[in-house]
Amino acid sequence: MIEHIADLNLAGDSSTGKKLTQLFDGLGRRIVSVELAGGDLLSKHKTGEPISVLCLAGNGVFRAGEDLDEVQTLSPGTLITLEADIPHSVNAKTSMRLLVTKFKPYGEEEQ
Repeated sequence: MIEHIADLNLAGDSSTGKKLTQLFDGLGRRIVSVELAGGDLLSKHKTGEPISVLCLAGNGVFRAGEDLDEVQTLSPGTLITLEADIPHSVNAKTSMRLLVTKFKPYGEEEQ
């Protein structure tokens, strides 16, 4: 069964600052839209689940590891994955839109 969850405005400008919008939270996954203005920083954090990050628009830098020494440039079309519990951050060079998927174990109770 197909479930329509969002119509994302990919052409719009994210100049208003950080905006996180939960698009879906269901069995096995949680999907979040992340909008950042140029210069915004999502400081070092980690999640308890593996994630994927798809850059939809804009440019920035994704850093990972205890010392944030692993670096990946983000531009439209960049798709990265990261295992659970690895510290990471995002620095937006321009306005950015990211689609983040958190992969939850099947059978995990919704929180």
